[in-house]
Amino acid sequence: MGTVKRIVYVERGKGKGNFSCFSPDPVGKCGLAGYGKTAREAMDDIIVTVKEYKEMEEEEGRRFPEVQFDFRLDIGSFFDYYPIDVTAFAKYIGMNASVLRQYIASLRVPHEAQVKKIREGINKFASDLAHGLPLEQPTVQRLNKSF
Repeated sequence: MGTVKRIVYVERGKGKGNFSCFSPDPVGKCGLAGYGKTAREAMDDIIVTVKEYKEMEEEEGRRFPEVQFDFRLDIGSFFDYYPIDVTAFAKYIGMNASVLRQYIASLRVPHEAQVKKIREGINKFASDLAHGLPLEQPTVQRLNKSF
């Protein structure tokens, strides 16, 4: 029995500390879900779920496959997982920061065009970081060390 791959959707519910993740496809008869106060906790919890299923199956004399996850984050879980300043990011992509915060808190559901704009902004930001300007010490500090 080899490795099985599962897509896992990580979502933020309304309010604080309300994250969940799930795979729509079970592994055998085992449904996969995780919960936590943060996106990372929910993701860790689904990994624990798999370990527990594996232990139960092995106790019964059955093999349980290794599971590889492909996590997919919604807007709220993305901004919880990555500590990005929402106001600065909204400005960077040309979006109203208040509206973006409502999407993040699951108080408002974004239309597909808004999701696309956020996704493109994230991709642009990642590309800018990968290919952007090198980070240097401020000139004044560097010059002061020379003297």
